[in-house]
Amino acid sequence: MEDIVPMIGQEMLRISDKYFTAEPLRGYARAFIREKQAESMRFGLLTVLHYRMFGGDSGQICQAAAAIELFILASDILDDLQDGDAPQQAWSQVQPAAAMQTAASLIVLSQQAMLELEFEQAVLLPVVRMMNEQLLKAANGQMLDLVNAVTDEDSYIAMVQHKSAALIILACMTGVMLAGREWHSIVAEYAGEVGMAAQIKNDIRDLLRWDDKNDFILRKKTLLTLFLLEEIAEEDQWIADYFEGRLQAEDIAGRQQMLEEACDRTGAALYGSVRMRMHFNRFQELLDEVPEAASAKDKLLEIFSS
Repeated sequence: MEDIVPMIGQEMLRISDKYFTAEPLRGYARAFIREKQAESMRFGLLTVLHYRMFGGDSGQICQAAAAIELFILASDILDDLQDGDAPQQAWSQVQPAAAMQTAASLIVLSQQAMLELEFEQAVLLPVVRMMNEQLLKAANGQMLDLVNAVTDEDSYIAMVQHKSAALIILACMTGVMLAGREWHSIVAEYAGEVGMAAQIKNDIRDLLRWDDKNDFILRKKTLLTLFLLEEIAEEDQWIADYFEGRLQAEDIAGRQQMLEEACDRTGAALYGSVRMRMHFNRFQELLDEVPEAASAKDKLLEIFSS
């Protein structure tokens, strides 16, 4: 399957060059796509893999995968610009207004690439409708994340289901439905479970790192930071004081080890690991319920474990 990755990247560039004829939009788009190519094409791979799992054999699936990756790229650009925590990325090194315009253009481009597919309308239109529904769901989740609206475990799960899980469902279901199948509830469920697992894995990483992406430093409400705040002892009151704004960033400088010790005492990181494993195990259980996935099981596990 790895041989498909360069083909997806080439399709992204081809579609971009076809519609983005004005500079600097054309140049920005090419630069951003090339950066995406150097990172991960996991979503496009999921589209191709699910298409083949369910009997699809059109070479046009690479264009569909490119459409998915174009949207994921746009989402990544907007996310990084909103957070302001990825200065090394190509889109962070141009004027924010230009980067935002390019991201907005890529969203439209992804829709256009999907609509141009030479599939029967009876197949294509439900796919585009599903795509828009998942993208709108992800937009709601992104806004909840952006305004730090999480208050408890239930609202955290709802936010992740709308944001991270919706995009994985989009990638998988595009492949399923382009192969001529209807919405597959079990595929959607296992994609949602692995989306939850992936988000919790990111939360563990972002709690224990000590830089501009640290969720504690950013006072970001996640499953782990909420758990940590509920379980801290009196000696760790400074954690609550910082999270609630009574202390500022300069007041906690150099307290990385103290935070790590608090995470160990409360079991916050362990709790996150257990919850991540629960969702991943459920994904594996559901995967076994889809006969079409038998031949692709090892590859799916590889993609979702990376």
